[in-house]
Amino acid sequence: AVVSTQSTGGEVQSRSGPEFLALVLLAKIMQNPSNKDAIVSEVGNVLNEGAASLCPDIVALLCANVYLQAGDYESTLRVTNSASSLECHALAVQTLIQMNRVDIATKEMKKMQEIDEDATVSQLSLAALNIAMADFKSVQTAYYVYQELADKFEPTAILLNGQAVCFLLQGKPEQAEDVLQKALDKDSGHPETLINLSIVSQFLGAKDSAKRYISQVKDSHPNHPYITRLEEKEKLFDELSSALISNR
Repeated sequence: AVVSTQSTGGEVQSRSGPEFLALVLLAKIMQNPSNKDAIVSEVGNVLNEGAASLCPDIVALLCANVYLQAGDYESTLRVTNSASSLECHALAVQTLIQMNRVDIATKEMKKMQEIDEDATVSQLSLAALNIAMADFKSVQTAYYVYQELADKFEPTAILLNGQAVCFLLQGKPEQAEDVLQKALDKDSGHPETLINLSIVSQFLGAKDSAKRYISQVKDSHPNHPYITRLEEKEKLFDELSSALISNR
């Protein structure tokens, strides 16, 4: 993923269309999230150009993703609500789940189902929504959705990670680990697989394995959102620990 965003930025920067400019911004924020304020400041102009382009929904989707990468949920939803594609609806569902607004995400999901409930992006959104609900029946539904997609296409790393999360929510860390190992066999550097293996390892009491998996992600994907949040929490913990020691 890191290589692809770097090559995308270099190859596309010579183009001038809003679709390409939006893609460059997304590549930039994925490569350098610490510079998000400067990158986000450019999104408005690209959106204005995109509104009159041949592919306004693509521009909207890319720009909304930039806002999401920056953690600006309000702007993400504002842009997705201005578009009509299934992909933009799916991004809205994803954003609402991250905001812990499963109630509104459910309404957005119904809009997707009215357009095309059998579309792959609709099925993936349905699975993610059911995982967010986290009750037994919803998690089972999510698992079956991932299994149907795996049978229809192939068991990709993303689908296997989805199934692993379902197993984990059902209190089955051993089965989750088995599925994640299959995902790792398909892509040894897949960051979500490594992160989920770290979490599962902690459930299984394998602390050394958990640290090893996280170290791999830090080395290969240092700007991954999970790593960024983890390092922020580690820094906060260190600061609080130092404050407590100095106050003794």
